[in-house]
Amino acid sequence: VRLRQFGDRRPTQLSGGQQQRVALARALVFKPSLVLMDEPLGALDKKLREHMQLEIKQIHTMLGVTIVYVTHDQSEALTMSDRVAVFNNGGIAQLGSPDDLYNNPQSSFVASFIGENNTLEGVVDRVSGAECRVRLSGGGELTALAIGVAQGAPCQVAIRPERLTLTPMAAGGNALPATVDGRIYLGDHLRLVARLANDQVLTVK
Repeated sequence: VRLRQFGDRRPTQLSGGQQQRVALARALVFKPSLVLMDEPLGALDKKLREHMQLEIKQIHTMLGVTIVYVTHDQSEALTMSDRVAVFNNGGIAQLGSPDDLYNNPQSSFVASFIGENNTLEGVVDRVSGAECRVRLSGGGELTALAIGVAQGAPCQVAIRPERLTLTPMAAGGNALPATVDGRIYLGDHLRLVARLANDQVLTVK
């Protein structure tokens, strides 16, 4: 864990990241087949937490040990894992790869828990294979993936902010009229606040 030069220091003389490396070394010294980590990076600041995430992944790759990693940070779960189990009410809501959970959530809970979503309420007008047509409560219609829905049933349409595109004029397809209310600059991307005709606010990334 690259701490040889700190061997004579007391715990209070180590940084938060160094203390976490010591804890990791103690867990790995007996070469266990499985390691449980219960929110190990929760007390660290954002920059140090991201650095430690990379270190833990490198150690995992080098040693090949199975790690069960508990976290309430959704982005950390996606970053750290080969497989993610999302728990809800004491049971597993969905188990799969980070990509599968993010792009193919099987419930509204998983869709809202993993990543950021815009949610639109509506009623299923018709189901056609893997897709369905939804009449939105605020007006308009959209085509969406049909996951556990039936014709005539109320439903929620979850749309990731990065999947939305703004155009000057609606050009058919999955399009709704909206007004841009705000613009937030975040360095590597922009966030736009778009307001639908029924005053519902959507985030566009």
